[in-house]
Amino acid sequence: MRLERALDEYEKRKKKAEKEVEKVRKKYNKHLEKKIREILKRIDSLEKKEVPKNVDEKIKKIVTAEKKNYVTALRNALASIENMDDLGKRLPDLAKLHVGHGKYLLIIFEKEVYAINRLLKELNEDYVKYYNELTRKGLPELRLRELLKEEERTRESIATAEREKLELEKELKAKEEELNEFYREHGLEELEEDIKSLSSSLRTAEMEIRSKVSKLQKPIKRMRLHEPIADELVRDSSVALRKPEELISLLQRIYPRLEGKYRKTAQWLIENLKERAEALEREREKLSELERKRDRILEDGEARKKDIWEIKRLIEEKEAEIRKLKRQLEHLERELDESITKLGEILGEPIER
Repeated sequence: MRLERALDEYEKRKKKAEKEVEKVRKKYNKHLEKKIREILKRIDSLEKKEVPKNVDEKIKKIVTAEKKNYVTALRNALASIENMDDLGKRLPDLAKLHVGHGKYLLIIFEKEVYAINRLLKELNEDYVKYYNELTRKGLPELRLRELLKEEERTRESIATAEREKLELEKELKAKEEELNEFYREHGLEELEEDIKSLSSSLRTAEMEIRSKVSKLQKPIKRMRLHEPIADELVRDSSVALRKPEELISLLQRIYPRLEGKYRKTAQWLIENLKERAEALEREREKLSELERKRDRILEDGEARKKDIWEIKRLIEEKEAEIRKLKRQLEHLERELDESITKLGEILGEPIER
């Protein structure tokens, strides 16, 4: 049977079953009213009964208090019961009263308490019969139409969220292309390459000078010159780049005391260090200018980057929303499948969706 037809058939049967259920409710509610009136009569009768005169005074006080508590608790419990459904909710309280009376009350008013307890037990039995009859005559509540609408709404929400995500992804791509075009127009890639190349060239040139200076550290250390520039050279070969003129002056003074390879190194430094240091300084200034230019371009591109980060954040939120909706859809589909299976069992044939 097709689902739509099955639903129409279920709803027709449900209306019929509800009429039967209502009859059952009325029948049992009427019986309940009668039973409660009977119990209340028994309670009134118990309340009016006096404790026999031959009972010990101490026990008499206990019984009087137990009777008062028992009668009050029973009346309060019964006052809140208007129909069989109320009875079902209050059965646990009534069960406590059924066994919770005092032992002296039962001894003195055994007949009255047992009569009330019997009626309370009958209430419990009536409720079991009522519940079983409702189950037999009623039909389980299937919210299939509601579930189908929820499923449709959820699918639409998923489709909308996926369209919105796609639009965001298009916007992201456009913004990224816009940023890349901005960098291309300002020659960022070439600038980065120039900075990289110049940095490498500077490091190589500086290492060449420091390497030559480091060869003179041992002989100068052995000379024990006690001059600041000599001590600084022994500790750090980069002094040649920071104080080239002072170093040349030192080398010119100690040149006669150097021998072999040390003299050749010193001579090279005397002849070339100043020019090389000045060239390196010019290259460093050029590098600094290139880096400042690159930083200005990157700074100008930062606002565009913020737009890109914001769009990425919105895409992540949209993806989380889609995941949540898909989990919701899976849950709805499981509930639908279970409900359709139950519908098939009620109608006695399989249902095609």
